[in-house]
Amino acid sequence: MAADTPLLSISDLVVTFKKGRQNVQAVAGVSFDVFEGETLGLVGESGCGKSTTGRAIVRIEEPTSGTVRIDGTDLTKLARRDLRKARTEIQMIFQDPVSSLNPRRRVKDIVAEPLDIWKTQTGDERAATVREMLEAVGLDPDVASERYPREFSGGQCQRISIARALVMKPKVLICDEMVSALDVSVQAQILNLVEDLKARYGLTLVFIAHDLAVVKNVSDRVAVMYLGRLCEIAPSDELYSRPAHPYTEALLSAVLEPDPSKEHSHVTLSGEPPSPIDPPSGCRFRTRCPKAEERCAAEVPELREIATGHQVACHFPTLRSTS
Repeated sequence: MAADTPLLSISDLVVTFKKGRQNVQAVAGVSFDVFEGETLGLVGESGCGKSTTGRAIVRIEEPTSGTVRIDGTDLTKLARRDLRKARTEIQMIFQDPVSSLNPRRRVKDIVAEPLDIWKTQTGDERAATVREMLEAVGLDPDVASERYPREFSGGQCQRISIARALVMKPKVLICDEMVSALDVSVQAQILNLVEDLKARYGLTLVFIAHDLAVVKNVSDRVAVMYLGRLCEIAPSDELYSRPAHPYTEALLSAVLEPDPSKEHSHVTLSGEPPSPIDPPSGCRFRTRCPKAEERCAAEVPELREIATGHQVACHFPTLRSTS
């Protein structure tokens, strides 16, 4: 692939759920690219649609419309047989490491399950691959292989999940709140492990989380979601130092400052988050935005570049366009 060609490309992704006679638009026209070897952080408050976006990328949730391309192949247009094959290149790590593992199977069989499904390896070769994956995630194969998930801690179960996700040598990993259920010290271990594995196996990551401090440390770029839409996308350092969208400013101001002597500004939002069943017209954030004007109710703001690599969907961004 050319250096400027994205490995993963999401275009106008829409995911709608039925709730009785009403429709809930969980994802409303999301578009972004992820380049080979990059980590894109996807953040936002609970219910903004970030996890649904991740699940729709791998078609656990069926997109209502839009395209999901990996290495140029549109997953939304593939027949079931072709989709199964294409999905070996994109794997997902889930939020709850314990419930994502089959409690009736031994660890060696959980990790080897993708190999068994595709019949790519058997016998000694299969056993060697399982051993390699367990060692790669920091588990002793001689101790872990014959045990069941209930015999491991949450952090160890997440290591097993990572080994299972990597056994087919995917190109892209979707990490859905993968450390939010773990203790802080364990979170750091898992994040360091993922960084090592990314370099070792040449992985490209979409890192979904609500912890802004975690996202800053692991991401090359960060995308911010609100009520199913993207608000802002920028390089990590740029977004955290110079947020351009009022919602991004509010999110960052809510992060606790560990130094009590350091001045910390806090942005207070008015009102409650609107319902995705009946979202506001125009900009979905306008009902809580201190900068909202009449234009915000009449016109949906589209992502536009205001600085190199920095895009924002706001009619009145903090940073003005340099053009």
